[in-house]
Amino acid sequence: MGYSKPMLAAVIGVGTELTSGQIINKNSAWISKNLKDKGIPTSCHLVVPDDRGLILEALHFAARHCDTLFVTGGLGPTTDDFTRDLIAEWAQKPLEFHEASWEHVNQRLRSRGLQVREAQRQQCYFPQGATVLHNPEGTANAFQMEVGGKAVFVLPGPPSEIAAIWKTSLGLYIQEKAKGLDKLLTYSWDTMGVGESDVAHITETCLQGADVEKGYRVHLPYVEVKVTFQESQKEKLSGVLQSLDEALKHITVARNGEDPAELLARKLETVKKLEVVDSFSGPVLLERLLPFLKTYLAESAWSFSNLPGPTWGDPQSLKMVLKPWDSSSAIAEIHFKGASFKTIFEAPFMISKMTDRKRLYFVERALLFWLQKTNDLL
Repeated sequence: MGYSKPMLAAVIGVGTELTSGQIINKNSAWISKNLKDKGIPTSCHLVVPDDRGLILEALHFAARHCDTLFVTGGLGPTTDDFTRDLIAEWAQKPLEFHEASWEHVNQRLRSRGLQVREAQRQQCYFPQGATVLHNPEGTANAFQMEVGGKAVFVLPGPPSEIAAIWKTSLGLYIQEKAKGLDKLLTYSWDTMGVGESDVAHITETCLQGADVEKGYRVHLPYVEVKVTFQESQKEKLSGVLQSLDEALKHITVARNGEDPAELLARKLETVKKLEVVDSFSGPVLLERLLPFLKTYLAESAWSFSNLPGPTWGDPQSLKMVLKPWDSSSAIAEIHFKGASFKTIFEAPFMISKMTDRKRLYFVERALLFWLQKTNDLL
């Protein structure tokens, strides 16, 4: 199989609300993750305020370190929205009015009973030669163009609008461009129960001399191992990767970014009543589950208690329990329609006296236990 040269992306987030800390720049992470899923790496993330000089500097810098550039924010109707002007200046192209975008603005605002103001027209100017990308979730259309041999995509700031544009047009472009690339592949192992230095020692020993990029990330109670390489080297590296897999097998709890909480939530989608009882971890378990159990808030009945006593006691509800056993152990239980499973976890010596780490460890062990047992119950 022949491969073409890899793509390399960069992302610029524009907005004083980002640099001031008012909001977190989630767009860059979202874009890079979606690119990574297609085997396209990102060289850098830049965040700049609504400052014309700094935005131009960011464009010049990012363009030197990528062949595909994404710019988010600054396409709205207010006076601090001038990203399009600076892209036009950078590309040395005049701005041209796009009548279809004006019709889009009018239709979207009037359908919601909102007044169309003259200031909205600034959202309808695009650099000469740009391709306008329809925004189904907002008034500001996006656009793409080539500048100095670089593919440039200029997107609005709201994450929901970026996701909508990605789904309707931009994602298709990325998918097409990714065909035939010598993509970057990343294999990962989430390990538990062994310290970072020991995990690194196992990994470095197995991968000695292998042409791969190695990385480690501690996200308690896990130590993640990441190995990245070009797709063209996959067959050549198969033996050494298999050896690493075997060496880490006894401490591996998840592979390739799988999240036990997310996988458990998927398992529970068919359960109409859910009870969670946690008298051990404080807020830790609730914080882990909530992002993935949002559907329960709207569609199913569920309860959370930090008391060991019964809640509904309904045999038709699935009940997950986490409670202390002694100073270094905890019990996890799962009950559904008369069937019950229980196990006791003991904290590894290295974290047995660290309260916060112990809570994190037992929550993850409980999630993994419940995930395993839902296969028998559901």
